[in-house]
Amino acid sequence: MRMIELDIHAEEHFARIHSMLRDFPGGVEKAMRGVMSRAIATARSESLKAITSVYDIKKDDVRDRKNTTINMITKNVDGGIIGVIHYSGHKIPFYRFGVTPTEPKKRPYRVPVMIGDRWVLAHPGVEVKARQLKKNPMKKIDNAFIARMENGHTGIFERKSRTSSKITEKMGASTAEMAHNAVVLEEVEEKTMETILKRTEAEIHRILNGYGR
Repeated sequence: MRMIELDIHAEEHFARIHSMLRDFPGGVEKAMRGVMSRAIATARSESLKAITSVYDIKKDDVRDRKNTTINMITKNVDGGIIGVIHYSGHKIPFYRFGVTPTEPKKRPYRVPVMIGDRWVLAHPGVEVKARQLKKNPMKKIDNAFIARMENGHTGIFERKSRTSSKITEKMGASTAEMAHNAVVLEEVEEKTMETILKRTEAEIHRILNGYGR
C-alpha cells in the first residue's frame, strides 16, 4: 500500500475563519467542518475526473476499489494551517487499464511448455497489449496472457519466461500513484482551492447570520 499527501495551502482562508468566528462558541469548528466536508467531496470527484482523463481506466475501477481511500485533514505548519489530502490504496490490476484483448483467448494450436520438470503441450494465449496512460500507444507485454480464475477474477498474468511454471498477475498503478501525476495534482489542487475559497465565505456568513448555532 502506498500513501501520498497533497498539501492544499489555504492558510489565509482558515485564518480568516478563526479571525471572524473566534468569539462565536463553536463557530470556528462548525465552519471548518463545513469547508472541509465540501473540500474533500471536491477532491474526490476531481481526482476521479483528472485520473481518468490522464489514465486509460474507468471511474468505477478507481472509485469502487475497497482498498482505496481519499481523505483530507488540517494540520499546523510553521504557525499556519494547511489542508492535507491523503491518497492511499493497493495497486490496481493492470487488466483494469487499457488492454487488448479484453477477454481470455487462446491460439488454436498447441506448443510445448515446461511445467515443473516436464514438457507438456498447451494452447498459448494470444498476444496481450496494454497501457496505463492514454497518451501512450498500446505496448506488447512479453510472456503475458489474459485468464479468468475459478473465482471469476480476470487479469493479465505473466510467466517469468516461456519455460517457467511461475505465474504472477501484472499490477498497475495505485490510486495514490495516479493522483501523484503532475497533471492530476495541479487539477485537483486548483479545483479544491476554488471550493475552499467559496465555502470559507459561505460558512462565515452562515454562522454570523445565526445559522447552524
